[in-house]
Amino acid sequence: MDEASSNLITNILIIEDDADFANILRRVIEQDEELKVIKTINCEQDALKEVKSPSIHDCDCVLLDLQLPYSQGDKTVSSLAGIRILEELRHQQGFYGTIIVLTNSKAQADGQRALESGCDGYLCKRARISEIPEMLAELRMAIKGEVILVTSMMRHVFIRDDISAKEARLLDLLGSHKSWAEIARELGYKTPKAAANVGDRIFDKLLTPQDQQKLSVEGTKKRQKALEIWQSRRLSHTRN
Repeated sequence: MDEASSNLITNILIIEDDADFANILRRVIEQDEELKVIKTINCEQDALKEVKSPSIHDCDCVLLDLQLPYSQGDKTVSSLAGIRILEELRHQQGFYGTIIVLTNSKAQADGQRALESGCDGYLCKRARISEIPEMLAELRMAIKGEVILVTSMMRHVFIRDDISAKEARLLDLLGSHKSWAEIARELGYKTPKAAANVGDRIFDKLLTPQDQQKLSVEGTKKRQKALEIWQSRRLSHTRN
């Protein structure tokens, strides 16, 4: 692989205590030459150590099991282990990469709790054998950011259609008059153009069809209008 190709690689950390499922994930994910699993971890203690290390910011995506033993060899698992790791990543380490939760639960409440803690989506591991190929194909798409919303059920992959933590950071940087080159460096995009392309997709998330129609009438640029909406949302959230 040449240097240009290596710059397109998405580095993935798997935190999953089921060794068989972790191996399946690795094998299927790496069928895509742009995806690379850099490490697999199977307990909360080792996962927290990893996410607190500087190397976590070399990672682009984390696949995170919600139920994990505390340490290697433990017979019991905690249903809150994944949430604790997720909150450490988002709120303590400032990790802005994609986080997709892995769970055996089909309960909407479990998915909602994970989304509120900062994950971008979830994958239910309890699927019929006939559904597994489709499920894993959707997972590969989600890792690459090509899936916005697959299903609202706790079944396959769900990626929030709201603004993710990394997207929010991009908007905040843009609102602080950072250039696309500066944003690309801080958030790990390969080029300024790649960051700008992501920005354009985020603007489309923020703008309603009515907003889009008004742009040409008002002579307002999409970026300007989207930032106005974002800053208004931020202000409203702060007041509440």
